[in-house]
Amino acid sequence: MITALSLSITSAAAIMFFSRRLLCYMRHFQEGGYSRRQFKDWVIANSVYDKKGSLIATIAALLLELTEHSNVRGIQLAICTISAIALVWLGFWENDPREVGPFKLKPTKRATTTYNLAVGLYSIALVIVTISVYKLGARDDIACYWLVVIAAIQSSPIWLVIASTLKSY
Repeated sequence: MITALSLSITSAAAIMFFSRRLLCYMRHFQEGGYSRRQFKDWVIANSVYDKKGSLIATIAALLLELTEHSNVRGIQLAICTISAIALVWLGFWENDPREVGPFKLKPTKRATTTYNLAVGLYSIALVIVTISVYKLGARDDIACYWLVVIAAIQSSPIWLVIASTLKSY
């Protein structure tokens, strides 16, 4: 029960963090005229990767690994909850690209549709991974799931490209 709750809290936090971080990437995507090629080139040229969210997830994974055999009941749930709160706080603490920046994100119909599709696809994928981790027996290693969260965080720009590609069909 505690493991399922820990995984659920972690997944919810990762989705909330992604939804905020995606706005930053969406601004660059919109600035480039929604060109998938130009956006991919920008991601590669600027070595775009998330440092802060990944740091929180890495610390969570390390703490969970260190406390895996702890006799303190609920310690892993506490670590997941605190780490999840830190991840969500980070996402909402940063400036909103719709309000600040040299090029403000404009909530056009195209931007909103692409953004919503990317968030939906990411959420579905993360829920599937969460259920798979739980059902396939890795449920005893919550630290492993936080490593999955790191990969999910780093994949953020890819979801805009996928959503834009699917939307064009």
